[in-house]
Amino acid sequence: MSGSLITEWTSRECNHYLAGGGDIAVLPAGSVEVLGPHLPVGARCFLAEAFSGLLAERVRGVRLPITPFSSAFTSFDRPGSVALSEQVVNDYVRAAMDDLLAGGFRRILLVTSLDYLRYYLPQEFYEDHNVAAAGIHLGELIHEFGREQEVGEDSAIVGALLLLDKRELAEKVLAENRRLLQEGFTLAAAPKGVARLCRAGVIGFTCPPGGYQIPPNPKLSAEAGEEVLRRAAEAMAPWVESLRAYNEFLARRGVTRGLMWRGWRWSE
Repeated sequence: MSGSLITEWTSRECNHYLAGGGDIAVLPAGSVEVLGPHLPVGARCFLAEAFSGLLAERVRGVRLPITPFSSAFTSFDRPGSVALSEQVVNDYVRAAMDDLLAGGFRRILLVTSLDYLRYYLPQEFYEDHNVAAAGIHLGELIHEFGREQEVGEDSAIVGALLLLDKRELAEKVLAENRRLLQEGFTLAAAPKGVARLCRAGVIGFTCPPGGYQIPPNPKLSAEAGEEVLRRAAEAMAPWVESLRAYNEFLARRGVTRGLMWRGWRWSE
């Protein structure tokens, strides 16, 4: 039963999981946005869903439905992108986290590619409840486990489609990637001043017409992307167990405010 989608459980199965000591809720948050000319606009939803399923299975957790929308800040003006304000998304996800905690889920794993969710919400949640939630950033995981083989987010996205049994969509992405490369697709360049500012940090910016966050890639590989996601989920299982130890430590200390920086990896 663990690792399955909570919306497919009966109420008695939910009670059985919690009564048996289960306390892990994996909450994926994605986006509907234009990322690349060859990628579906729900690419980061598929990525978060697939990794959440892998992780929930390995840690005997329950997976929540995807939260699909974000600010889509680099492509909010493109057809296909659905952009919500950060405040709306934050309030929605935070309300879900609060209610999961009230319902008995002490270990909440927020899986996302969104920086503001991964960093701010777990900190605010910790300050309010004295409970550590894990903000898992998919971009950081893909970089950590895929850099040696030069596997990027685009390959992880297509690998996620395989994990979700969306093979036709994966083949469509791969075929479109090949076609664009054969046609000599090139990205529209951002103004030089904007490009320099982007190297310094995050700024208010949208991709120019013809520009994309993720361009076609000659090294795109569904199999390599799937393997990176599997290895990342396997490696994270002990980290999730350490979250239990850390929350027990917090409960003993009775601390109500403080600062965590990757502290959820801590173990006694």
